[in-house]
Amino acid sequence: MSQNYERIMVAVDGSYESELAFHKGVNVALRNQGELFLVHVIDTRALQSVATFDTYIYDKLEQEAKDVLSELERQAKQAGLTRITQIIEFGNPKSLLARDIPEREKVDLIMLGATGLNTFERLLIGSSSEYVLRHASCDLLIVRDSEKSL
Repeated sequence: MSQNYERIMVAVDGSYESELAFHKGVNVALRNQGELFLVHVIDTRALQSVATFDTYIYDKLEQEAKDVLSELERQAKQAGLTRITQIIEFGNPKSLLARDIPEREKVDLIMLGATGLNTFERLLIGSSSEYVLRHASCDLLIVRDSEKSL
């Protein structure tokens, strides 16, 4: 049985692993003539203590996210994709990536880079990819760097 993925969401956070997920997401979208959703979530939980009333920081982070997503969209178009949507959200990345965005956009495949956290960090704050794995209502592909897993 073959699965066609028509609405592929790739979470992009600036990490090397998310870049790997992006490249695989482009290939999956090309093979399936699908739409690619490039998603970046700005984690407001980390910013609350730093910038309660300072919108400059939020604006700067949003502009950086727009720049990154625009460059990725350019690369995806260069690879041959025509249906690409950029999404930037503020909030909790875990719930936004696992449920809110996929349900709203009717995503049928979520692609994430593997976490860069060590065991202790995962214990303290938890991994977004682990949370999405447990709570997503559609298929999920966690992309790993094969060089690091050796």
